[in-house]
Amino acid sequence: MVKSRSPKSARARLKKNKQTDHGGSHMKYWNALLPAALLALAINPSQAQEAMPPMGSVENWGCQMNEGKSASDLMKVVDDWNEWADDNELDAYTAWIMNPIFKSDADFVREAGWFGFTPNFTEAGKGLQAWMTKGQKLNERFNDVWTCSWHSEFATMLVRPPADGPSSAIVSFSDCTLNEGATVADLMAATAKWNAYLDEQEVMNAIAYHFPGHGNPTDMTADMKVSIWRPSLESYGRDADLYVNGGGLQANNAIFGEVMSCDSARMYAATLIRSGQGE
Repeated sequence: MVKSRSPKSARARLKKNKQTDHGGSHMKYWNALLPAALLALAINPSQAQEAMPPMGSVENWGCQMNEGKSASDLMKVVDDWNEWADDNELDAYTAWIMNPIFKSDADFVREAGWFGFTPNFTEAGKGLQAWMTKGQKLNERFNDVWTCSWHSEFATMLVRPPADGPSSAIVSFSDCTLNEGATVADLMAATAKWNAYLDEQEVMNAIAYHFPGHGNPTDMTADMKVSIWRPSLESYGRDADLYVNGGGLQANNAIFGEVMSCDSARMYAATLIRSGQGE
């Protein structure tokens, strides 16, 4: 989400390697977004003169592979979808296929998912309009491979940018809620402290906050989802060692303990299938 890369060249790389699979009310949440963006500048005065990047849009599909279908069947449709996305000038759209590594069927029974990102909501609307008006035949092909039972939207703030551009990754998601009395300003201040700690420990991960919009469960009580993106399972292992045996847990509790509470994380292999421009 930092570098710009050509969707067509990214597709060529992916095609070459396509056999490799890694594997309250909504208004409450939207009202938190603008204050969060403004407060982030207040937390970091040295960057006050720089433009605050707008929040991006994420769409998430939860799916089950149909009987007799495999990841290779899905990737054949993905290749044609990439051609379609090029033809419809969806150059800002980045997407990953998600496959679970650690998860509980009690929480998430789907076998696969689609995670799509655009750097702003205008581009997201452009893609949705194109899909609804021009994507029917391609959608039928996707439906032949998998069945997607839900489609949700998030406003996404990248609070710890990746060192490089979009890539395949190992991703952990948690549902998080601000503790009683904690404010968005407290959250952003804690985030800045945590980033400084990670820098000191030379931790190479990216972190994003996802504020729920359309399509999320009406009984959802969490304020947001937090995603942590790592380049590999090996890097996850190093981070886990730091957290469990190297004082990371204590540092996290000291920084976020009074601010935010999160549930047990789920882990997915995110395979990059399209790398958008302008991120």
